[in-house]
Amino acid sequence: MDKVNISVAIIPMAQDFGWSPTVSGLVQSSFFYGYALTQIPGGYVTSLIGGRSVLPAGVSLWSAATAAVPLLAGTIPGLFLCRAAVGLGEGVAPSASTDMVARLIDTRERSRATSYMFGGLHVGSLLGLLVAPALIEQFGWQTVFYGFGLAGLAWSFWWEAVVKGIQESEPEEYLKLTRTSRQAEAAAAAKAGTALAAQEPMPWRAFLRNTPVRALAYTHFCNNWFHYTMMAWLPTYFTDTLSLSLTQAAQVSLLPPVAAIAISVTAGPLADGLIERGWPVARVRKLAQTTAFLCPTACLLAAANCEDGPTSVALVTAALGTASLSLCGLYCNHADLSPRYAPFLLGMTNTIGAVPGIIGVAVTGAILDATGSWSWALFAPSAFFFVTGAAVFCTLGSSDAQDFSDDRPFWIEERLAPMAGPMKKLGSFVGSAGKAGNNLLSSVRQLLPNKSKDKQL
Repeated sequence: MDKVNISVAIIPMAQDFGWSPTVSGLVQSSFFYGYALTQIPGGYVTSLIGGRSVLPAGVSLWSAATAAVPLLAGTIPGLFLCRAAVGLGEGVAPSASTDMVARLIDTRERSRATSYMFGGLHVGSLLGLLVAPALIEQFGWQTVFYGFGLAGLAWSFWWEAVVKGIQESEPEEYLKLTRTSRQAEAAAAAKAGTALAAQEPMPWRAFLRNTPVRALAYTHFCNNWFHYTMMAWLPTYFTDTLSLSLTQAAQVSLLPPVAAIAISVTAGPLADGLIERGWPVARVRKLAQTTAFLCPTACLLAAANCEDGPTSVALVTAALGTASLSLCGLYCNHADLSPRYAPFLLGMTNTIGAVPGIIGVAVTGAILDATGSWSWALFAPSAFFFVTGAAVFCTLGSSDAQDFSDDRPFWIEERLAPMAGPMKKLGSFVGSAGKAGNNLLSSVRQLLPNKSKDKQL
């Protein structure tokens, strides 16, 4: 809801403040600066303290920032700051959610759980598109941000009540929910009668060297280019191409989330059923992801050459609906590669996946300004990334548990290592010289006879 509200409110906001499509694109992209910034830190913190604590903290932050948008919307820097703060809060949510799925859900049920959980994004989009136009037309665009912000804060209190109820009624499930990966390892070691090894640093070099991780990062980029640009510009696209009012455009924009929800609900159980029947996990993941990329590509290319309004809406709806199969592909793949490091891996790939929100949303507005063509601005880039993303994931992706022990320094680190000693000595020398200079200045000041000379010095 907090992502989609700006896509609807941007239309009256642009009219009130006189923004061009380029400025509107920059305003919408500001969210992703904060979103990208917290992906890796969010994954790291989640690995340390668990998703149960990180998730409500993130929701509280982005809800408060959402409610503050009308207060600072009169200035572009203030609006950018608010939307970036919303992104900061939302940036920790995917890692926190992935952490809980990786630790609580078995591989045979992971597709279903991931589809249901991330399918909630489509439910939020649906509710946002239903509620936002009515609020805007009745009370002004400001109420969208006030209402959605308060709803998020209310959810945080509800979450704490749910967790407390689990603690009282199901102590074992509460332990799984709140126990961090390190605590789980300690419990397993104690049960086996062995000593727990010293905690190892995060093997980030091994992550960067790993080919399936790099393939997953590019796949995430391609997936999010489509979703973020469509989410930001779809109401404007329908308003412009079909000559619809704000309410009518929002109502038409409901169709893609409805299709996405329907496919999300059915795709998860179907993928898990194939795994239970003996299909290799890698085959299921690649089949789901390839379908999630190539089917929307065909729909977008057809929509780009379609002049009939209803047919164009149907094709865009089909594209967004079938793209939801990514929930059974790339979104499950982090836990496949490593349940232990799944939150951090998602943080890494989602950092790359946030880049389309920064550049893609803004570039779409710039291309639209330059060409006046929705086909070139909205459809063609997504089709390109879908085709290349499917090729990369099918050829280089994997669902096997990965060995991340190769954490040796990169060659550039080895080249720079000899410089570390001299640089450290130089820093010590500069610090000592500065301290000596301060001491000398203090001594001179004490020798001065009056304040006027002190001021002159």
